[in-house]
This record gives sequence, structure tokens and C-alpha cells, in this order.
Amino acid sequence: MTKYSLELKVKAVFAYLEGKDSFNTVANRYNVSLTPLKNWVAHYIDHGIEGLTHTYTNYDRRFKMDVLTYMTDFGVSITQAAAVYNISLRLSRKGSHHMPIKLRQIITP
Repeated sequence: MTKYSLELKVKAVFAYLEGKDSFNTVANRYNVSLTPLKNWVAHYIDHGIEGLTHTYTNYDRRFKMDVLTYMTDFGVSITQAAAVYNISLRLSRKGSHHMPIKLRQIITP
């Protein structure tokens, strides 16, 4: 089970995208942390509703290299690359210095 429902994510994203309230205001209203809200908005902008649903995927070597190449070529952050490639940034509590789980899957051969 996911921590936040798709319905809550959609409501929070739409509330922010209406342009009336800041990230902080929307996060407080929906009782969510600021970072997930910002990630949801970025994923929604790039992928629509599909960007708000989680999938568990093993990535092939080619995909991993594409993501790393994109990050290097365009100088984007992990969060920006995650939004473009629709990769979740759920954090691991152990190992790899708290590296995001899906990012760890990408850079680990």
C-alpha cells in the first residue's frame, strides 16, 4: 500500500497548479511533506496522471545509461531526471548512504 493515495496526490497537485497557493500552503493543507509534493507536481507536468502512480520496475542497462547520460549532458539533478524519466525517488533507510531506491537500481550494474 502506498503512503499517499492517488486521489490525494491529484488534489494536491491541482491545488498547487491553480496558482493561488504556494507549495508550503498546499503541503500544509493536505498534510504532506514539501518534497513529495514538489516531486508529484514535476511528475504530473511531464507525465500526467500516470506520473503519479508508482510502478516497480527493474531497468535494463541501456535505460540506466540513458538516464545517467541525460543527467551528465544536461546537468540536471536527480530529481529533475526522475521527473523526466518518471522514476520514483522513494528513499531507502539502509544502504547506499540513503540513496533513492530507484536511482540505486539505475546506477548499480
